[in-house]
Amino acid sequence: MREVVAVITARGGSNGFPGKNLALFRGRPLVTHTVSTALETPGIGRVVVTTDDPEIASHSTGALVVTRPPALSGPESRSVDAVLHVVAELGVSDALLVLLQPTTPLRTSADITECLTLHDNRPTGSVIQMTTATHHPWKSCILHDGHITPAHDWPDLEAPRQSLPPPLRPTGGIYLVSAADLTTHHRFFIPEVRAQLIPADRAIDIDTPADLVRAHLSTST
Repeated sequence: MREVVAVITARGGSNGFPGKNLALFRGRPLVTHTVSTALETPGIGRVVVTTDDPEIASHSTGALVVTRPPALSGPESRSVDAVLHVVAELGVSDALLVLLQPTTPLRTSADITECLTLHDNRPTGSVIQMTTATHHPWKSCILHDGHITPAHDWPDLEAPRQSLPPPLRPTGGIYLVSAADLTTHHRFFIPEVRAQLIPADRAIDIDTPADLVRAHLSTST
């Protein structure tokens, strides 16, 4: 079996919700909560936090902290590049990687375990945590130079919703992929992609203070 490395991406800046990775959830900063979830998961060999923020690092007890360079710490920086930086820094090119974002705190260690089971140590392919989408993407349009085109096909825009394939969306909670696939393709969605499904009330991605309130309310139901 390959080593399984959990990588928690937690940069310091956030335009919409400053300091959100340190916002309190269940009495602990979001990054601390996520580190704890990863440490509780059987099969994970190492837990790594990639950050540019010393305060986030100080709240990452139990995890190995990898300091991001400024080029990977701006508002346009991509998670894939931060994770690949971890792969290079730690020399874990043969590992399975589990990307965990602090802003999806309702993800559980049982969810991560299910993703590892779904992956089944395949030589390639990824597992992504998903939930049901509330709006069908085939009923969307794209604007081009003042006119629209369908996201999928014209008839789908007027088709009964129940006649279309049930849509799913990523929660942002778990992306499982091999370091080799990530290095080769620079993306987390590697066919064959398998889905780990959770209910929508656990698929809250915190981008605003209101989202954090919703997450707290979800834990009390």
